[in-house]
Amino acid sequence: MPSVRAAEAAAASLARLYGPRVELRYHNVDDLSVQQQQQATLDYFAAEEWPLPVTLLNGELLFVGGLQPLKLVAAVARAMEDAGEMVSYAAASGTQR
Repeated sequence: MPSVRAAEAAAASLARLYGPRVELRYHNVDDLSVQQQQQATLDYFAAEEWPLPVTLLNGELLFVGGLQPLKLVAAVARAMEDAGEMVSYAAASGTQR
């Protein structure tokens, strides 16, 4: 499943389960404006030699090289139970630089 479709599937599931308490942000790094806005993060990913997509949950590394919606939803559910607070999700994908 392409990353954008996987992110959309995860977003739909998370919206049904948690409504506005969970924020999903998908960043297409093929977009020049995204590259400019996320340059430091992308440089870090490149330095670590992480293949895209890279998935972060509350700023912590969750997945590298693939995005699996069911595993993401399960990770968010665990985070919601553990923290009892809003969970922020971000994913970056596109072609390798």
